[in-house]
Amino acid sequence: MSFESVLRQFALGFAGLLVGLCAGTHPSVAQSPGETGVTVGAGDALRVGGLVQADAVLGRDGATDGFRARSARLRLGGQAQGVSYVVQTDFASSSSNSPSSLLDAFLRVPLADRLRLRGGLFKTPYSAEFLAPRPRIRFAERARVVNALAPNRQAGVQLSGDLTPPASDAQVTATLGAFNGTRGLSTNDNDNLLYLARLSGSLPAGSGTLDLGASGGYSIDDGVTIPNTATSYSGTRALFQADAEYEAERWLVSGALHAADLEHDGPTVPETEAQSPVGYYVTGGLNVHDRHQVLARVEGYAPDTPGSSPDDQLVLGYNYDASSVFRVVVNYQASTEDLAEGFLTGRLQMAF
Repeated sequence: MSFESVLRQFALGFAGLLVGLCAGTHPSVAQSPGETGVTVGAGDALRVGGLVQADAVLGRDGATDGFRARSARLRLGGQAQGVSYVVQTDFASSSSNSPSSLLDAFLRVPLADRLRLRGGLFKTPYSAEFLAPRPRIRFAERARVVNALAPNRQAGVQLSGDLTPPASDAQVTATLGAFNGTRGLSTNDNDNLLYLARLSGSLPAGSGTLDLGASGGYSIDDGVTIPNTATSYSGTRALFQADAEYEAERWLVSGALHAADLEHDGPTVPETEAQSPVGYYVTGGLNVHDRHQVLARVEGYAPDTPGSSPDDQLVLGYNYDASSVFRVVVNYQASTEDLAEGFLTGRLQMAF
């Protein structure tokens, strides 16, 4: 039997399993690996956490079958006299494109009971899926539009405040931030900053919880890289995204829409040329048994570059949380135009 036939049978069988399980009546709650770490010594001055993800990738176009260490992270954090800190590295991320393995290095200072200031290198406040810790994302990788348009980790400052009273069932948080506009440890590309704002909320709805969020950003760039969109972008960048998720005891549904307006203004690009990349994802999931979860995601991303065309993809996922720290992940991803020509990702994950 050919490899393509195996993939075809896997995709069709998984889809049938998902439909059948959705009609079942076995309530359960899948557990997600935590990222709280282990306390060292007395008090909360030092907590140590880690993440190891070992992947196997089979059948991907343009790549050979094989294995890789997707993540090898060490996280240090703690709190003293109300000030908290985090330093996180990923030894598997260092490459010629990203020579530093440092992911996070920031301080968080409480300014009031419901107001916090953060400064250093950290995730920008943009997109619920991007802000979710890597051990807790539901698929092997985030949606392509999130990886492309979210400004990723940057050096900067942000102010966050809770807008609802402590006794309220709903929680609403507003965040404002200013960043270099360049990823990671890179210095600012010009005298302008990237400004971001996010408003998010969570409220009980029926037997579950509804989470809503929206983010926006603006910057003037000079030779920055926007993955899968522009290798060296100079001009005015405007970003917008909205996300929603409803999760009950057994099932969840979520989705997001991302859009950007890139007004090029460089020596080799006419001032009138512009890009309007846009993308989305919709996810459905079901906890089929204790610690077992199946998922399906449809996603699309159109970078609006010459020669590109929209490419919707289907991702099928299975997660098994063997314990609070150990997870098994299996994904099958393929274009919706040819579900048989996809690839498999298998992962062993340990996170604490």
